[in-house]
Amino acid sequence: MEEDEDPGPGDYPWNNPKPRGYGQADAVALFIAAPLLTAAALSLAGVVGGADDEFRWPGPILLILVIAALLLVASIQFNYHGRLYLYSFEDLENWLSPEYVRRDRRNLHEEQERDQRKWKKFNTRAVRCFNAGTLLLGLGIAAALVPPICSRQPEWRWSAAVIVLLCTVVDGVWIVFLQLKVSHRPSRILRRFGIRQDSEQP
Repeated sequence: MEEDEDPGPGDYPWNNPKPRGYGQADAVALFIAAPLLTAAALSLAGVVGGADDEFRWPGPILLILVIAALLLVASIQFNYHGRLYLYSFEDLENWLSPEYVRRDRRNLHEEQERDQRKWKKFNTRAVRCFNAGTLLLGLGIAAALVPPICSRQPEWRWSAAVIVLLCTVVDGVWIVFLQLKVSHRPSRILRRFGIRQDSEQP
């Protein structure tokens, strides 16, 4: 009797992130951008704490910046733990040898499917923390730019504060749009505007 051929490439594809470049993209954001933004938030918090008379709302600004920094640190931790479960078919061949992968392909495929679900869970948490942290950082910068009552050139600081706030709002809209676009649940909002979700790509 002939043995059933194990599943894998050629029979049906191994699990992969959707969009397929999602893993590399969030690594850049969460391993490069997040630490830099964390440093920026903590640096600004130090400035506000050392010169509170130069800011209109030093207490709330400090709170916002500290929460933003903690959320960005949490995004790094979640992403680090999640990427322990993100790997490809080529990775398995490099780590275990092509012969071993072909021989135990069915079990490896099932294990990779479970690991992919774990990666999605931790990656979703990381992305949410990162997005919340960046929005709070933008809000904290805008609040820090609001001039105190005794400011000599308030119009310039008000202009800068409004620009940062508008950019933060745009960033928030863009975040919501991307989350709806890559969501695995059908989005009526996007379909209403004729936009196809990445999870619906063949």
